[in-house]
Formats: sequence, C-alpha cells, structure tokens
Amino acid sequence: MGLPCRACGFVNDPTRVYCHNCGVRLDREAAPSPAPTGFTHPTEVSKAKVRRAATNWPGLFSLLLKLLVLSGLVAAVYFALLPPLDLPVAAHANKGLARGLDSLIAHSAASSSTRGFSISSADLNVWLVSSVQLHASGGTFSMRPERVYTVPGNGSIRIGLEVALPQAGRTWFEGDFLPVRANGSYIMQPRSYAIGRLPIPLPLGWLVSRQLEGLMEALKDPLDHLAAASKIEVRPDSVSLRWSE
Repeated sequence: MGLPCRACGFVNDPTRVYCHNCGVRLDREAAPSPAPTGFTHPTEVSKAKVRRAATNWPGLFSLLLKLLVLSGLVAAVYFALLPPLDLPVAAHANKGLARGLDSLIAHSAASSSTRGFSISSADLNVWLVSSVQLHASGGTFSMRPERVYTVPGNGSIRIGLEVALPQAGRTWFEGDFLPVRANGSYIMQPRSYAIGRLPIPLPLGWLVSRQLEGLMEALKDPLDHLAAASKIEVRPDSVSLRWSE
C-alpha cells in the first residue's frame, strides 16, 4: 500500500519522506504505513489468545474423594469375601465324641478333686460342629449358615461361622475371644472381629457379634462348665482345662 501525497494526491512509495511528484513532505501520521507482512503487533496477539479457564480445585477434590471412597468399598467387599488364611478343614459331626467331652467337662467341673485335661484343636472343632444346630436367618437379606469352626491361638481362640450369601458366594464371620478370669469364673471377652479377611474394629463389630450371638447361645451350657475352670490355657494345637479344689 502506497503513501498518498496530501498536496497532489500522488501515491508514493511507503519508504519516501518527500513526494516524488511535487516534493511536499509526506504526512505519515495521517496515513500510517501498514506493518510488514508476517508481523503481528503484541496487542493483537493478546487479543487472539484464548483465555484459559480457571482450574476447579473444589470439584477435582470432590471427585478424588468419591473415587477413594468407591475404591475403599470395592476393596472392603473383596476382602470380606476371601476366606481366612488359616481356615481349618471342615469337621464332621460326631455325637459320641461330643457327648463324651460334655460329660468329661461336666464331671471335672463338679469333682471335689483336682481335674485337668486338654482338647486338641481337631476334637474341639468336632465338638463344636456336633453341639450346634444351625438355622438360616430370615428377612430380605437371608444368610444360610454352613458350618462353625474354631481356631485356637496363643492365649485366645477364634470362633467362626461360615455362611452362604444369596447370589454372592459365601463369607466368614469371626470373633477372636480371650478367656478372662472374672468373679471366680471365666468369660469369653471379644478382642476383635472379622468378615472374611476384612478386620472389623471392636466398636464396629455389631454385625459380626449379632451373627455369633446365636452360636454363643447354643454353646451356653458347655461354656458355663468351661467358665467354672480354675485355669484355661489356649495354644495353637489344643486348649488345656484345669479344675482345682
């Protein structure tokens, strides 16, 4: 684009200072020359830039929190459906063995002399299976008990209930109990609970304790005899009982 002369109208080359036709000084302010091809003024560049939207940090934090909660729930369900690592082999009922142990415990508790004996972990499971009659729970979310079992440890004993869930396989409710001497007898004090491999804090163990409630009620008579022992020692392979005069 040329630079026109205000005196004669001749269109001059943009680089000239005076008019090529009449010699009058050219007025560059009236008709500024365009910028060279390929050059964009900084102010035009800023106008062309797309403004970046501000980061929605509260929304991202809320999404992250929801993902963490969802992941925690999925992990909890996964571990709750896994069997305990040291789940004992299923024991078969033996009414004769169970009656023999019941009689031995009852006579030892009533004896005027010192009595003591040990029950192996295998016999303890047979006694438990033979002494308890399982019933399915009612309600919308019914559960069908499959078996009961016990796992003696160092000082405490785990009592578990294996149940079948509707359309969801099976799971295991467990309570870890510590025989504690109180008022001249023993009580089974819960230390912790678990569903499958998912540990449940004691204050939140109401679901497990409710499932084991019927089991403990069914064992009330033999447990009352055990509670009268003067010493109960729990080891991984057996439970030792002693009654003193």
